[in-house]
Amino acid sequence: MMWDDEFDVVCCGSGSGVLACAIAAADAELDVLLAQPRAESRHDADAPLLGPGIEDPETREYLDALSADVGSLPTGPNDVELTVRSVRAPAPPRPGSPIAPFYGARLRDWAVQCLLSPYGVLYTRLTDRETKVMQTATGEDIEVKVIGSVPSGAAAVSALDEWLTAQTRDRDIPTYENSALERIVFEEDEIVGVVLDTPEGSRAVRVRHGIAIAGRLNGPARGALPVGTPDGELEVGLVGHSASRFARVELLATDLSAESSRSEYCSSGPARDGGRSHVRHWRKADRNPPLG
Repeated sequence: MMWDDEFDVVCCGSGSGVLACAIAAADAELDVLLAQPRAESRHDADAPLLGPGIEDPETREYLDALSADVGSLPTGPNDVELTVRSVRAPAPPRPGSPIAPFYGARLRDWAVQCLLSPYGVLYTRLTDRETKVMQTATGEDIEVKVIGSVPSGAAAVSALDEWLTAQTRDRDIPTYENSALERIVFEEDEIVGVVLDTPEGSRAVRVRHGIAIAGRLNGPARGALPVGTPDGELEVGLVGHSASRFARVELLATDLSAESSRSEYCSSGPARDGGRSHVRHWRKADRNPPLG
């Protein structure tokens, strides 16, 4: 296939999650392209949660498989408020401590939360994501990539979208305006690129690391800080779980600059590794690709 361009990471869509992924990739010194669509059009309740409007059979199969277990959307309004919570560095494991069990159902629940959230995003690669292991107030381990901080105050939530947009501009991230994902390009069951629908026509972009894709429920940040949120700075974090392709933007009340242990799955080597192993034989290895 003839490529019109080549990047490490391509971020497709609008919303907080895609912008946060673009910022995180740029901070990791990866070459990033942001493809932002025209003014969002409304989709009916039967539209896919991932890639609504995409008709390419191979792309449609891949995206539908990742969200197959979600089921139908709830009849009531979705939870559109931005999550704000406290996190802390996990205690060092004691010698002989048992390995934390793997809960597939938790990954499914997390995927559903991200798919139904305006702040959620899918990233096609599982490794080399440069995250920190943190622990919530309930003792749950999460993976966090901090991309900056905002002042804790009444306007912290409402100002998030403007802050994220400003951060992408500060990093001079190349952007295709009025452009959308047309299809994903596979080669021997691996993701190797995308074709974008742009005002100048279709453009084929080779991808070396991965693709970030927004869900269809994007919208401006809403909500208020919980009572008791400490004064000072709130960390803007891209939050996920080990072995999950889904993440969402949250505001975190803690100091994440302290050194903490990294998850084993995300410290496998430099980020620039050719970026092609993330979906190898996904149809064969995952009869139902991992919802998470």
